[in-house]
Amino acid sequence: MTKITLAGRWDPFAGLRAMQRELERFTSRGFFGEAPSLDAGMFPPINVWSSPKEIVVECELAGIRRDDIELSITGDTLVIKGNKKPSTDDENVRYHRAERGAGEFTRTIVLPESVDADKISANMAEGVLTVRMPKAESAVPRKIAVK
Repeated sequence: MTKITLAGRWDPFAGLRAMQRELERFTSRGFFGEAPSLDAGMFPPINVWSSPKEIVVECELAGIRRDDIELSITGDTLVIKGNKKPSTDDENVRYHRAERGAGEFTRTIVLPESVDADKISANMAEGVLTVRMPKAESAVPRKIAVK
């Protein structure tokens, strides 16, 4: 599981997590010639951006069916879970090159601001999952008139 903390939040364990990811990558099944596990690295690759009214998360999930993706939000944390099926189930297959991993993955993203969980929408098009999260009313900037 990979956890991302966005700007504005200090993470005292970021260095340890980076070291753990590198150790997992080094010892993953992919190092020894088999299909690599997805949870050992930064999969799926994501972009997180915001506008004054919403926060958007985009994930590259090529080859993964909608039914194999699970999204959940708790407080200010978005969790993306999924399962990418291997291209073949044949046990007699010997990989000569295996760069496309398979297996279960989890990405955890700590959002920089509160969102309205009831209005979140998710769409999958051309292998990209887009999650749109409107900011909570308390997080939307407002102009204050000076009297």
